Parts: sequence; C-alpha cells; structure tokens
Amino acid sequence: MKLSVDVVRINLFDNFSNLIHASSPRYFKNTSDEIEQYDFVGRDSSEKKTEHLIRFMETVKIKNKPPFLINQIHSDEIFILKDESQTREQVSKIKADAIITHLSEIPIGIFTADCIPVLLYDPKLHVAAAIHAGREGTLQGIVNKSISAMKQEYGCKPQDLVAGLGLGIGGCCYEIDEKCLSSFENKIPFQPPFVKSKENGKFLLDLFAVNAQQGIDAGLLPENILRSEECTFCSPMNYFSYRREGKTGRILTFIMLQPR
Repeated sequence: MKLSVDVVRINLFDNFSNLIHASSPRYFKNTSDEIEQYDFVGRDSSEKKTEHLIRFMETVKIKNKPPFLINQIHSDEIFILKDESQTREQVSKIKADAIITHLSEIPIGIFTADCIPVLLYDPKLHVAAAIHAGREGTLQGIVNKSISAMKQEYGCKPQDLVAGLGLGIGGCCYEIDEKCLSSFENKIPFQPPFVKSKENGKFLLDLFAVNAQQGIDAGLLPENILRSEECTFCSPMNYFSYRREGKTGRILTFIMLQPR
C-alpha cells in the first residue's frame, strides 16, 4: 500500500463553494521535505500539537485558524457554538461529541481513530455540524439528535441537509462480541448491511450503515448521504486506527462555513 500525505475530502461537499472541509491523513511532509506523523494528541508537547493543527489547516489554505474542538466523551451531548466571543480554550473544555455552528470563518472539528466522523451541512440556512459517532454515540443516536438540534436551533429541515461520513473503521473489520451486539437490540436489524455473523461466533458491525440509517430515520434523503470508502483499520500506512494499534494518534475532520 502506497503511503499518502493527501488530505481526504467528501465529494458531496465539494459541490458547495462556500464550504471547506477535510480529514487528515497519518503523515505529512515537513519543511525539510521529510515524512512526519501528525501529532494532534500532543504526546511530545502541546506546542507540537498546536503546530500540527495549524500545519494541517494550512494544507487546505486556512491560515492561523486552528479548529474549535470539544472535549469528546463518547456521549450524545451536543454543543452549539453561537457566541463569536468564545475562545478555543473555552470550547475545548465543553464535554460533548457534536458541535454545531452558523458562524462563518470558524472551523469546527472532531478527532477520531476508527469512530465515524459525520459532517452535516444545510446549504439553505448555512449551518454546519461535526459529529463524533463512535459505538456509544451511535448507540445513543447522536446523529439523529444533532439533526434535531439543528432543526430546533436554526429551523433546519432534514430533507435539506447533506451528510458526509468520513474515515472510520468499516464493517469489514469492526468485530464485536454478542454482549456488545445485544446493546443494539431493537435499534437495528441484526442482519446485513448492519451486522454480519462470523464463524468464530463474533459479529461485524457496520457503523457507517447504522449512522446512515439513523440519518434517514431522522429525515435525511438517501441521495444526500455519502460515506468514505476507506476503512481506517485496513489502511495502516495512511490512517490511525485504535482497534489496530491501541495507543495511537488521531484523525482530524473539520468543516468551516465561508461568508455567502
């Protein structure tokens, strides 16, 4: 597998010129033209974390604007960023797993390393959301609840929204046991494309399929949902994967509204 330093985009969102979004690969070329690994966790230092955040944003031509990031806790909590005076530091202390805003020139993002990053955009009302949909968040219906929050706060209509499911572990690799699967009882059918049985008595859960169906149940049009075709677990040269590596880095997925 060839190593890539290219950012990852969701094709559906490329249709909107007043929107910028991207997901980070595992590696980038530094100023010495050497391959370096992104460190958004800040294991080496908080300075390197900030430096790498800024560097990644610059790859998509956003200068001096690190994204606003929440304190993710694998929940169904949603934060709405309405106050332009709030700082990144203030927002980083808010415990939530989805962030929604109508503010232009304010990038919002989430970190993942197998969990599904979900981006929502309302092209009519110019509102965006970035959602961290791991197993727990998916189980709690965080996509549905984010759509409801956009509807309640801004008057968004689900049928107007476009959704992009970014880089995450695929149904090809996300193995769970029967106890874990039982937590989804009465929430999804225990059959393809959501669940597949394995010969070892375990199951493969497709979080992409589950979150897409939750979006449809909340009123999204199927044609307005696009998912990444890449599995983080299958791509060790290009993406971080918690399931594959345990202690590892993070993928940053962000979205930013531009003035209309």
